[in-house]
Amino acid sequence: MSVNLASIGISGIFAAESEIAAAESNISNASNPNYSAESVNLSANPSFNGAGAGVQVLGTVRAEAPYLSTQINSAQSSDSYSQAFSQTTTVAQQILAPSSGDDLSAALQNMFNAFTNLSASPQDATVRSSAIAALTQFAQVDQGLSSNLSATANNQLSQVGTLVSQINQASSQIAQLNQQIVAIKATGQTGAALEDQRDGLVNQLAGLVGASADSQGNVTVGGVPLVSGSSALVLSTTGSGPTLGLQVSLPNGNIPVNPGQVGGTLGGLLSAATSVLQLRSDVNGLASSVAGALNTQASSGYGLDGSTGTALFTVTAGGPIAINPALTEQNLGASATAAGVPGDGSNATALAAIANNQSLFPSIPNSTPIQAFSAISGNFGTLVQNAGNSQQQASASLQSLTQLKGSITGVSLNDQLTQLIQYQNMLEASGRAVQAANDITTFLVQNIN
Repeated sequence: MSVNLASIGISGIFAAESEIAAAESNISNASNPNYSAESVNLSANPSFNGAGAGVQVLGTVRAEAPYLSTQINSAQSSDSYSQAFSQTTTVAQQILAPSSGDDLSAALQNMFNAFTNLSASPQDATVRSSAIAALTQFAQVDQGLSSNLSATANNQLSQVGTLVSQINQASSQIAQLNQQIVAIKATGQTGAALEDQRDGLVNQLAGLVGASADSQGNVTVGGVPLVSGSSALVLSTTGSGPTLGLQVSLPNGNIPVNPGQVGGTLGGLLSAATSVLQLRSDVNGLASSVAGALNTQASSGYGLDGSTGTALFTVTAGGPIAINPALTEQNLGASATAAGVPGDGSNATALAAIANNQSLFPSIPNSTPIQAFSAISGNFGTLVQNAGNSQQQASASLQSLTQLKGSITGVSLNDQLTQLIQYQNMLEASGRAVQAANDITTFLVQNIN
């Protein structure tokens, strides 16, 4: 049985050099979060007579945890979504319920109190002036809420264009990497470094738009493709403001993307903007319902000047209310009849009684105006709280999954340094084997001669 000691030693040198190169790469990339530890795949060289024939380097492979990677991308999407949603809705909540306490509820209460005072002193100019001031405050608070909530939503929607550009850029880079990976693997080489880059970009897309990818780098969002092989499709927006939508452009047409299926930061912004605009609609709806009821009642009354039919507010569909510019202290209808002017305040009493009307706002039945606003505020507060809780849970889950994956695919410097010493010893031993083979050959040649 013969053994080719030199061949075995040389194969060991090649293997040791490959192992050392992999260890050096691992050590130099230990701080790279997108790097997966690499190792050398070795196999024993077959021999026809059963004797050892050395070792063969099959290539370099990277550590992988596909299931955890998928879970991490999902958690990244949830974390980014919840963070964007929570930040936006928290701003809206502060607008709805300012720390000063001067919210719509306080304005409603002041206005109804002013009507009560007017009913007791309908001829008093100061009381009438205070009532108009309270009416004006109610309208101004509604206008301020409407304007600030609209600005908050529009501010979020204005960021969509930038996010879409980032998404398209990442998609294009993934498509290019897909092409490079296929090409390099076709030559029998490893594409580990390129696959690490691709994984990082997929994770980036998960955070931006809630995208997911398969093992070949094909990326989808909400079931709609963003990357197919080496082709990157273009995501674009349609409409603007509240009607803003998303679509993916294909050679034969466009595929709309349902905003409800979009995750990540983009999904969080779109959802938050929708929630804030709905809050604005609810607030304006309540204010308009109250203003409409007050207008009906006030128009049936008589002012100090004997006039009737004067409304307190102007009401526009979907928009905030405004004080009627024609309203004055003289034509404010506090009296129920012309004959009762100026001492009759019964119509002012009826105006004050609207505070107890429980059927003004159908969306929140069996509630007075103040109770309805409290319900609107409370419901939105619960939405904000739940978003904050979701963000904390998603962040904790992301951190836990990332740590778990790191224990599988990450680089342990202690382990790598230990292995590096082993590989160096392996290199030295292989070199000695080659040297021993050379010494034996020299000895035999010298003795034969």
